[in-house]
Amino acid sequence: MKRKITLLLVVLGLAALALWLKQRSAPTSLDAPLSDFAITDTASVDRIFISDVSGNSIDLRRNGMEWTVNGTYPAKNSDVHLLLATFKRIEVRSPVSKKAQATALRFMAAGAKRVEIYQGGKVPEKVWIVGHATKESLGTYMVLELPDKGRSSAPFIMGMSGFTGILNSRFRTELDTWRSTRVWNIVDPYELARVEVDLPKGPGSPYRIEHREDRKVRLLDGANKPLPTDSTVLNMVLRSFKGLHYEAIERRMKGTKRDSLLAATPDQVVRTFDRSGTRTEAKFWFMPYTGVVDTTLAYQPDHDPIRMYALVEDSLVVVVQRAVFDPILQPAENLLP
Repeated sequence: MKRKITLLLVVLGLAALALWLKQRSAPTSLDAPLSDFAITDTASVDRIFISDVSGNSIDLRRNGMEWTVNGTYPAKNSDVHLLLATFKRIEVRSPVSKKAQATALRFMAAGAKRVEIYQGGKVPEKVWIVGHATKESLGTYMVLELPDKGRSSAPFIMGMSGFTGILNSRFRTELDTWRSTRVWNIVDPYELARVEVDLPKGPGSPYRIEHREDRKVRLLDGANKPLPTDSTVLNMVLRSFKGLHYEAIERRMKGTKRDSLLAATPDQVVRTFDRSGTRTEAKFWFMPYTGVVDTTLAYQPDHDPIRMYALVEDSLVVVVQRAVFDPILQPAENLLP
C-alpha cells in the first residue's frame, strides 16, 4: 500500500511538472532564471530520487560507503559516483534563447526526468528537471528548481567540465540498470573462511577449501576428507573471488523455461562463508550451444562456450561469462599438486 501511495504521488507530481512546462512554453519574464545547478559538497549528498513522466522512479540512498536502490538492493556504486561527479562538475554551456524556449519546454514536458538531490534533510536541496539533448548532442536541456525560491523561468543548455556529450542518459529510471551486478567481491582473501564447490552432474569431483585464521589453507573432498594440498593453487582460487560480476539479468526468458531451468540439477554450486559466518551461494547451468554446427568436425560443442546461466540472491536468474567464473568452477582434480 505504501509503495502504491508513493507511486501515485510521483505520477501526480510529474503530471503537475508537465503541465507547468507546457504553460511556460510561452515566453515570460515574471521570474528570474536560476542557473546554479552545481552541488559543491557531493560528500554530503545522501539521497538521489529520479522519476519520469511514466511514473517510474529510482530512490538511491547512501548507506555508509555503499548505496542502495529502492531500499532493497545494493546499487552500482560506480554509476552513483558518476552522478555525484555530474552534480559537482555541471556547468552552463549556454542559455536558451527566448525564441527557442517554448519549443524546448514542450519537448521537456513530454519526457523530462525529475532529479531530487538531498543533503541530509527531508526536503531536496536542489531539483534538476533533465530534458533532451541538443541537436548536436553536445549539451542537455535542464531546468533548476530550488525549494526556497521556486522553479526557474527558463531552461539552460548544460554540460560538464572535461566532458563532451549528453548527460540525460545518466539519469535512468529502470531498476535493473541500477542494481549492483556483484556476485562476489572479496577484496582480501583472508575474509573467506571456507569455500565449497559441488559438481552434481560431474565430470570431476567436488571440493572444499578451509582457510584458517593463520592463513593456512587445506583442500578437502566432498566428504571433508583431506586431499593433497598445493597452497599456491588454493590461494589463487581464493583470490579469484574478487570482482565477480554477472553480465546481465535474464528478463527475456519465458516463465515456463525459467521454471524448467530452476527445476533442473545445476552443473555447479558454489558456496562461500566469510569470517562472520555469512553464507553466499550461486548455482550455475550451462547454456545449450546455439551457434553454427560444423559437420566436418568430429567434436560438436554441447554448451555455449562464452556464457552460462546462474541463480544469485536466491531468486535472480542472470547471465555470466564463463571466462570470468571458470576459475572458481574447477573440479578438485584441477587443484591437486
